[in-house]
Amino acid sequence: MKKMLFPAFVAFALAAAVLGVRAATAPSKVQAAVSAQEQLDKSAAASQKKIDTVSAGTQDMLTQYLSVAQETDDDRTSDDQLQQIVQAQQDQMNSLTTQMSQVGDVQKGLLPLMLQMTDSLGQFVKLDIPYRQDERLARVQQLRAQISNPSVPVTDSFQKLMQAYKDEIAAGKTVEAYRGELNDGGKTLTVNFVRAGHVLLVYQTLDKSQTGYWDKQNHSWQTANDFSSAVAQAIAIADKTAPPDLMELPVEAPEVGK
Repeated sequence: MKKMLFPAFVAFALAAAVLGVRAATAPSKVQAAVSAQEQLDKSAAASQKKIDTVSAGTQDMLTQYLSVAQETDDDRTSDDQLQQIVQAQQDQMNSLTTQMSQVGDVQKGLLPLMLQMTDSLGQFVKLDIPYRQDERLARVQQLRAQISNPSVPVTDSFQKLMQAYKDEIAAGKTVEAYRGELNDGGKTLTVNFVRAGHVLLVYQTLDKSQTGYWDKQNHSWQTANDFSSAVAQAIAIADKTAPPDLMELPVEAPEVGK
């Protein structure tokens, strides 16, 4: 009986030894597997970190690229706009140069015309009733001298010439009384004048002893003492010392055109 138990015991011991070896070997493999997995996890985490880093860098580069691309587009747009502005300014300069050239040509043609207009104005003053004639002729001479002066801008001369014409036109719509001197047969008389437009110019001495008018057809003074009262009244009305009223004055009838 004891002999049979021994082998069983031995077998059991061998089985236990085998199991013990296997039991001892299993934890080592598990530990190795766990360590390998942990290493893989670490490697994966490191790889993911690198991927995240690379991705972040790529995103930054993309953002920078888009920013630079936008700036490039903005710069290109700005350059195009600037080029358009420069071209517009150049076109304007060319236009001004052309206009200045044309103005120069106009001025060359305008000066003779202005001198002709000045001479016509002087001729009109000489043929008109002789009210303030010396002043008006002196003004015409000053205009001609100014127009002939190259240092005076053409625009200034032209404006003064136009103003002279306007003054003559305005005088045809007004009535005025003024005091002046009259040369009558070699005698100089101080008289009161009354002018009505460019139609009538009458006079009366200060003592009212002589009354007359300017004869436009004969270009001379004519005595008309029959109109003494009417002229005296006209002087008072023009001086605004008497109310307006109707009166008879020596006005020549207009010529009938043939």
